[in-house]
Amino acid sequence: MTALPLIGLDFDNTIVLYDAVFRSVGVECGLLPPGFRGGKAEVRAYVQALPGGGPKWTSLQGMVYGPGIIRAEPAPGLDGFLTACRKAGVRLAVVSHKTEFAAADPGGTNLREAARAWIAAHGLTDPARGGIDPDMVFFETTRAEKVARIAALGCTHFVDDLEEVFLEPGFPAGTARLLVRHGAERLPSGPFRAFRSWPEITHDLLGSLVA
Repeated sequence: MTALPLIGLDFDNTIVLYDAVFRSVGVECGLLPPGFRGGKAEVRAYVQALPGGGPKWTSLQGMVYGPGIIRAEPAPGLDGFLTACRKAGVRLAVVSHKTEFAAADPGGTNLREAARAWIAAHGLTDPARGGIDPDMVFFETTRAEKVARIAALGCTHFVDDLEEVFLEPGFPAGTARLLVRHGAERLPSGPFRAFRSWPEITHDLLGSLVA
C-alpha cells in the first residue's frame, strides 16, 4: 500500500501574508507616510533608506511578526488548498524557520507562540477546517534545522516562498520542491516548480495526487 503524501508548508509569506500589516504598522509608528502604497518589499526599502533605517526595519519586523501578526491574513486560496487536501486524505505539516524572539525585542513577544495563536485563530488546526495536526507544526531556529526537519518528517512535497530553502545543503533530494511567489509577474527558474498562487498549486498538485 502506497503511503499518503505528506506536504510540508512554510509559514511566513507562504500561508500567511503581511503586506497590509507592514503598511499599517509602519504608518502607525510614523515610519511611513499616510497612504503609503506597496507591500513588504517596498516598506523595507523605504524604511531602510531612513536615517538609522536598519534598526528601524528590524524593530518594525518584530512588531509585525509579534503582536501585529493577529492582523495578518491567510494567503488567498489557502482554504481551498486545505479543503482539497483534507478531502483527499493528504497529510500536512508546517515547518518554519522562526526564532523565538525578535532581535530588536529579545524579551518581548514570543514569535513562535504568536504564530501558533494565528494558526489556531484561523482554524488551520481545526479538524473540520484546516485539518493540520497541531503536533505537526514545527518552528526551527536556523534554515539548516528547518531542512533537517523536512527530511526527518519524510515530506514528499514542500511549499516555500524562498528558493534559498531549496538550495540549502541537505535539502532532501526526494522531496518535490514547490516555490510560491504570490501574485508575481515573473517567476524564477531553478530546481523547483514555481507558482503564483495557492489555487495554481491546488490544481497542479492535488489534481495529480488524487487522479
